Amino acid sequence: MDKSEEYYVSLLNAGYSQEQSKQQTQQYYPDFQSPLADVQDETKNNPAELFSNSGHFISVNSRKLFSSLLSIQGIDSGVRQDYSNIITMLEAIWHHSGHDQLRLLKAKYELLDPDEPLAAYTDTDVAEFTEVLGQVLEDGNWELITQEEIDEALDGEDVLPISLDVRFDEFRTMRLYRLGQRVEEITIKKLFGLKTELRKVVIFENVISMLEFQNEAWFAEDRKRLKNKIDADLSGLHLRLFKDVPHLDLEIIFPNTSPAMRTFDKIKIAAPLVGGVVSLAMKYIPLLFGGGTGDTSLSVLGGVLAGIGTYVLKTYTSYQKTRENFRKIVARDMYFKGLANDSPVLAYVVDLGEEQEVKEAVLAYIFLSLNMTGLTEPQLDELVENWLSDTFNVDVDFEVDDAVAKLKTMNLLHENEDKYTVVNPQNALQILDEYWDGLYDY
Repeated sequence: MDKSEEYYVSLLNAGYSQEQSKQQTQQYYPDFQSPLADVQDETKNNPAELFSNSGHFISVNSRKLFSSLLSIQGIDSGVRQDYSNIITMLEAIWHHSGHDQLRLLKAKYELLDPDEPLAAYTDTDVAEFTEVLGQVLEDGNWELITQEEIDEALDGEDVLPISLDVRFDEFRTMRLYRLGQRVEEITIKKLFGLKTELRKVVIFENVISMLEFQNEAWFAEDRKRLKNKIDADLSGLHLRLFKDVPHLDLEIIFPNTSPAMRTFDKIKIAAPLVGGVVSLAMKYIPLLFGGGTGDTSLSVLGGVLAGIGTYVLKTYTSYQKTRENFRKIVARDMYFKGLANDSPVLAYVVDLGEEQEVKEAVLAYIFLSLNMTGLTEPQLDELVENWLSDTFNVDVDFEVDDAVAKLKTMNLLHENEDKYTVVNPQNALQILDEYWDGLYDY
């Protein structure tokens, strides 16, 4: 499935009609011809077939993953203990590697950290840090959120009954990354709770935002910008980590948003004013033009103006209340989605990266160990992916070449033509022990 088809199906699953989805897709992909139109109902009933793929990210908890691996039928107790020790050694080795990685990231981020007394930094400092962090995120199977995905979020809504306008021009640097995604069926309330709708929603399991605001001089260039000028203590490169962000509600993670009133909200706010003015007009205008004296006419006019003023005030109050309700919705949602800010985000990223590296190496080693006659890369890839799907119902594009490379670096792999085998568990433990002992050979 190409990008245009993926985009089209994402709109279908977000609740758009077939025709709306087609028109929206053709704005970005003019040659799109709705090849999936005939299977619309099927994709709406089974969105997991299209969206459960979390890329290379193995979302299964490490403890559950390793426990299930060690429970594979045919592994005796002695080998099971050897496998368990191998897992422990691999975790220790990658934790050591992750420590060095974290030190490098913190050193690069020190000048940019908003939580530290900021010294002068340059665009080169920002570029160097974003390059290093970007590589770490890529190694940890994070994916860059594209502008197309951001545009989709701005045009739609998933869970929250709110749309937000984001002032993107205020950002000097902006990058968003996601790790893992799933599809959930969520009940949406409509018509003040009188009606409910089941909607299948794409959830980004982890999202990192990297934002740097424009400097003070930029805001001072335009009077309209000044009202949104950030405080001096908000300068620097801001890192934010969120969990379980619905794709089409992605704009809620931005700090510089304004509520965009939906048509329903505008009608709800304007209706009392329109209705009040019409009611006053029907009641007082005949009196105003047919009054017997000037005093009577002035009294009627005063009543009309007072009535209109009351409805205008009521409309303004309703508008402010609606905006405040929007802010409460966003604030409450973000309270539960926020995981870390600034420097602690780096520790989280490195920790997740370590887990991914170990999971890949362990999966490759154990399945090769259980097939001592050897497996080709495609065979190993299929074996691991099928086991993950059957055991945990997750769809993962196993990064088999990277996993094989890890075992090769650890000297655990043998290559015979196009097939791979691994050393037996006892020898693997000795090799890993020697590798560990050699980390600091002064």
